[in-house]
Amino acid sequence: MTFSYWIVLLVGKIGLHSVVADKGLKKPLFTASRLKKGEVLYLETHSRRFELCFAGEKMFKATSVCQAHGAETEKSLTHDLHASNDEKGLVDGESVVIDAFRWSRCKNILHETKMISIGIPLPLEHVEVLADNLEWEDINWTSTGVVIPGKEYHLARARFMSPN
Repeated sequence: MTFSYWIVLLVGKIGLHSVVADKGLKKPLFTASRLKKGEVLYLETHSRRFELCFAGEKMFKATSVCQAHGAETEKSLTHDLHASNDEKGLVDGESVVIDAFRWSRCKNILHETKMISIGIPLPLEHVEVLADNLEWEDINWTSTGVVIPGKEYHLARARFMSPN
């Protein structure tokens, strides 16, 4: 497979942040917004390919959000939820919508044309879901890779693809 369309991450030359960093102050330029619009981010180590995609919006009751994420993140979640609800305060039992993302390992490294013919994001039979229902804040980018809760991945290549 040729990687002419892939962004090769060279230590000291092109950092991962230049690929996944938000491209401006306008919300449509945010990486998470690009994923919400249907683009998929494919990331590779030297031997494996991973897929990061938008998994949908998840509705939670305000109390269940805080309980599900523990007391440590309650403050940041409350702040984020305030901002997404027009700066309103949360009331116990109030429903809130949270963007969820999916991190998967591609079972096979396929050529771009094959991936497009199968479908972007790849159907579940072509990936192994490693983490589902991730919030954007659960995904931590470093200069050489990404940390998904519990595991760090050192990356060599990255590429956005869209289903069109």
